[in-house]
Order: sequence, then structure tokens, then C-alpha cells
Amino acid sequence: MQLYGPKVDTVSQQRGRLHRLATLGAGIFMHLIVCWTILSIGYMSIEPLQFMGLSSLAGAGFVIFSIAILMEWNLGLEDPDMSLAQMMWAVSIIIMTAYFAIEFKSVVVLSGLALIVMGANRLTRKELIIFSIYSLVTYALSVVYKAQFDSLALITEIVVMVAFGLVLVFGPVLYRFEMAMVENALLDKNEELSKALIRIRELATKDELTGAYNRRHLMEFVAQQKAMADRRDYRFTLCYVDLDFFKRVNDRFGHSAGDHVLRSFSEIARVILREVDCVARVGGEEFVLVLSGTPQQDAVIAVSRIAQKLGELQVSDIEPQYRITACIGITEYKAGEEVGQTLDRADRALYDAKRTGRNKIVMAEVDGAQGYGIEKKKPITELLG
Repeated sequence: MQLYGPKVDTVSQQRGRLHRLATLGAGIFMHLIVCWTILSIGYMSIEPLQFMGLSSLAGAGFVIFSIAILMEWNLGLEDPDMSLAQMMWAVSIIIMTAYFAIEFKSVVVLSGLALIVMGANRLTRKELIIFSIYSLVTYALSVVYKAQFDSLALITEIVVMVAFGLVLVFGPVLYRFEMAMVENALLDKNEELSKALIRIRELATKDELTGAYNRRHLMEFVAQQKAMADRRDYRFTLCYVDLDFFKRVNDRFGHSAGDHVLRSFSEIARVILREVDCVARVGGEEFVLVLSGTPQQDAVIAVSRIAQKLGELQVSDIEPQYRITACIGITEYKAGEEVGQTLDRADRALYDAKRTGRNKIVMAEVDGAQGYGIEKKKPITELLG
């Protein structure tokens, strides 16, 4: 499949080059229409048949560039876009038509300059200098060849040439400056949009109060862990956490103190655990911790540290000595089982910790004869000690 990548990219780029050439060609066609109108009212010193020949010359250039792109001859050039050559072709047509204008030379010149300014924007700095020199020298030669040196016409021609040169030099610069401003504005808008999308994504996956992940993200994360554990030698552990007597905190110190405790626990868990782990809030004061690539025994050490830090948290300034504890149910995923079974086993371990006195870590392990059983009920202080 990769063999077709460069070809597809070339086709897309060639189509873009044809589109830009068609735009330039359409601009030249409109310029020739303006010149034909001026010729019709008698202000060009050229016969209609000669003008048709000049128009044919312009059309021939368009055909040559089109064939070069369609046959992919341009791909062998240093500049496959042929921007400089196309601009020199276009400005030559404008200068030749301006040569035959009598009183409306400025109209003829300016009718093509807008097109030239837009096209010259694609030129590099070096190409723009070459293009400007070519245009000014060619225009000056046409003026010198035609003008009466002892007449006022020469002064008029010089003024037009100066204006022509100023537009050639400063037109693309101003155009690029304007486009840069537009691009910067778009980049700012894109940055704002990206931040908004990140915020929306966070709201969709995280709990707004604590910054922990929500249940939806938790289930997706556990499903990913299960897929890895079922395919290879990979282990992960689930920990259900319930803050002991949390309702008392709200009743005694107010909901702001309760929110402080919830946010603090989430922050403690995120600091102690790794970025590859998951901290999720699944209920009022219930959290689920998923420790990636971690067996149950190692998970006990981590959650014990979390429980210890929680026990050091000052709940309220009203009673600085008041502390809060937690019950934790831990289980390791068994390869091949459903995620619901793992979650249920951890939940039952949590219930056993609450039922047997709280402030405990209970590890649920697989019992081959009896199915899923609960064992190793340990107070947190004993585990730490």
C-alpha cells in the first residue's frame, strides 16, 4: 500500500498546479477582454487581427504550461510549480497589450496588476527580485521604444512605470503581510478551538469536582487492560475505595469540607500512582483505582501509602485533629474472566472491609474449590507497620 503513497501525493499536487494555472489563465483572459473593449472604442494602436494574434500568443503559453503539467515534465524542474515562468509569461502579455494602448495605458496595466500581485505571492524572495527586474526592464524598453522624448508623453510613461514598479515590489509584500495576519488569526482561533475541545474531552471523561476519571472512562480503561492481560503475560489490579463515614464530614463541617476531602483524596492518589494507572470516581465517596501491570501484592503497598496520606489530611480548621480513613477492597484480574466479575470481586472485598470494622484493606483472591473468596483482612496500620 505504501507504494502508492507518493503517486497519490503527486497527483494531488499536479491538480493543484493545474488549478492555479487555470486561475492565472482566467485572469489573463479577463485582461484581454478589457483590452478588447478599449480597442473597440478606438484607444489602442493595433488592428483587431493583430490583437487576435497577440491573444493567441497568450493562449499558446497557457497550453504549453498545461501540457508540461499533464505530461509531468515539470516534475524534473527545480520548481515544479513553474511560478516564475508563469508570472513572466503573464506580465509579458500585460506589457505587450499596454504597449499598444493610447490614452488608457494605466487602465490596461492596472487591470493585470491585481492578477500579478496574487500570483507573485507564490514566488520566493529571489524569484520575486528576478521577476520585478524583468518586468521593470521590459516595461522600460517598451516605453523607450515608443515614447516621444520631447513630449509630455514621456513624463506620463515614467509615472506609470514608477507606479507599475511600486505595485510589483510592494504589492506581493503587502499581500503576504495581510495573509500572515489572517493566518495568525486562524492559528489563534484554532488554538482556542483546541483548548475548547480538550475541555470538552475532559468533561466527557473526568469528574468535574475531583479531576478523577468518571465511570465511562474507567470501563474503557479496564477493557483495554483486560485485552492486554488476555493476550499475554500481563497483570493488573483493581482497588475499590470508600471513605469511612464520609456523611459525618458533610454534616459536621459542611459540604465544602466534604468537597475538600474528595479533591484531596483524588490528588493524593494521582501523586502516588503512576500516569499509566487510573484514578476514577464512581460514586459520592467511592473511587476505583486501576494499577496497570501490577500484581495484587504490589498494589497493596501503593494503596497503603495512599491510605496513610489520607489519614494525615486535615479535614477542617474547626477541629484540626479530626481525621478520615478509608476501606479498600483489592483484587487482581484473572485472565479470561469478565470485567464485571473482577469489579464485583473487588466490591465484595470492599464490603467485607466495611463490615469488619473499616479502616482496612481486604484482598480478594481466587479460591479454586469455593470460587471467589475473601481473605487477608488487614487493618491499614498493620499493613504499614
